[in-house]
Amino acid sequence: MALLLLPAVVSRAQAPVLAASTEIAPRPAQLPPVQIKDVIHIVGFDDKPGGLGDFTIDKEAVMIRVHGHSTAIPLDSILAFSLVHGDKPLIHGVKGKLAEAAPYGVGFAVSMTRPSAEILSLLYRDSSNAIHGGVIVLPKDTEDRVITALAVKLAPSDYPRMGNFVASEPPQKPQIQMVPASKRAKPDVEVTLPSESVDGIPFAVPAAVFESLIDQLTQSGRFAHVWRTGDSRITLDALVLHLDMEMWKPGSARGRGLGPFAGATQIKSSVKLEDRSGRIVFQGKVDSAKRMKGESLDVAIGLAKHTRKALEKAPDL
Repeated sequence: MALLLLPAVVSRAQAPVLAASTEIAPRPAQLPPVQIKDVIHIVGFDDKPGGLGDFTIDKEAVMIRVHGHSTAIPLDSILAFSLVHGDKPLIHGVKGKLAEAAPYGVGFAVSMTRPSAEILSLLYRDSSNAIHGGVIVLPKDTEDRVITALAVKLAPSDYPRMGNFVASEPPQKPQIQMVPASKRAKPDVEVTLPSESVDGIPFAVPAAVFESLIDQLTQSGRFAHVWRTGDSRITLDALVLHLDMEMWKPGSARGRGLGPFAGATQIKSSVKLEDRSGRIVFQGKVDSAKRMKGESLDVAIGLAKHTRKALEKAPDL
């Protein structure tokens, strides 16, 4: 943007005069921070899924506090966000304890009359350029405030394809000394962002799948280290895990609340684990479905669990 340079010295005999028609545009008022209480943490912002917390957006960062732990995400590090209307209630206290069990232990009631809410999904990178996903549920009627605050840096999208996003900075040369695979008891693995071969998959689904895969593979104990894609510290001989979602049936939590197997949510995917030379270590199909009472996002953690079980049976591991 070009700058208009004004004279540094003005004659004392003649003060500068503005033309009568000149209008000075007021400086835009700084937006106040957006503060929302009682948001529901689903996955990605704390090691423990579920729980009620506080959510804040200021001019610098998004901040989420849950389970006594705070996560600050600089706005410049956010790669994409999606905010879509959902039918999930915010239930806590006595009512929450009595509500039926739901994903991640959050106590969402499954009923025909439950109130609506907003589902916020974020994709962002950390200081090591590693990519993270996160999903929280906001109270209804908060959508406009959140979009206005986040759109200062990024435009929202209901269905961005997660697999299209990569770290905006090229990976640096790994700082970890590579150990030959033959001398290591366990390999490292890099989990790439899930890709989608079909349209219309809510952004929250691949975000939850990605985070759940990180968690499940770490718990499996089959890998020396589970790396997030984009991390500048990834070891050169780490295996690479790819997951592509090939079929998606959204189903309905309300439908499942009416009776077993009504409104089933289903997802089918292909999984491939390969080494850096392209040699396939494992390749197969992994599916997940939610047919009983509970939320549709249950299929994300189900898919991650089934992927873990499939890899644990891979002979080359």
